[in-house]
Amino acid sequence: MKIFKGLIFGIVIFIGAFAYFTPATIIQKFLPGNISTAGISGTLWSGNAQTIIVDQVGIQNTKWSANPLSLLTGKIQAVVSIDSPNLKGQFETSYSGSAVHIRDLLLKGDLSLLAPYFEKYGLRINGKFDADFDNFEIENGIPRQASGTLQTYNTSILGLLPLNLGDITSVFDQQSQGMRIKLSNLNGDLDLIGVVTIDANGSYLVDLTLSRNDQTPEQVLQTVQLLGKKIGEDAVKLTRSGKLGV
Repeated sequence: MKIFKGLIFGIVIFIGAFAYFTPATIIQKFLPGNISTAGISGTLWSGNAQTIIVDQVGIQNTKWSANPLSLLTGKIQAVVSIDSPNLKGQFETSYSGSAVHIRDLLLKGDLSLLAPYFEKYGLRINGKFDADFDNFEIENGIPRQASGTLQTYNTSILGLLPLNLGDITSVFDQQSQGMRIKLSNLNGDLDLIGVVTIDANGSYLVDLTLSRNDQTPEQVLQTVQLLGKKIGEDAVKLTRSGKLGV
């Protein structure tokens, strides 16, 4: 028994020393193709990245503090903090194989972070966001589970015609095989209600209804009617389906 305890103690010391002394730059060898970094310093235990780019989205000043004992379970666990001009906050995360688990996520930032995803459709998005999630799970780049709230403020989408959607609340609920997102808004050019569902395979279904309110410009309503199905004189239904990552 003493030999067994000594062996376990030796393994723990080795893993702790490995994480403490191994340069953080080794991380770059294991990143997927859509993620790149610059200015990495520190160690696996505690480090900093001046810049992280994910799908053309740049984030600065990211720090982490890892739990070396998590390596005993085949995972990497860390507390991450971000102090970038366009994104601030922190969360706990663990990484195992192709799965990323995030807990206690609190982030505030600019919706301009999503610009690369909107630009391919000829659109621009402006506003601020506040994310508060108990947990979030991503596997092979696809969101699998989520529980929390995403609040956006002064949300506007600029295309052929500016569309101000005001303050949007998106509530994420876990489902047995994926997640469900319920949306609603206040103070927009149009009233928004809707649901987005994403299954475990990344297939999604968007079902939104945009309705006239006291602030709706006639030109805005007419333009939206061209994009969806008119379900009344003052309402339009927008539905989309597809698969994330495709």
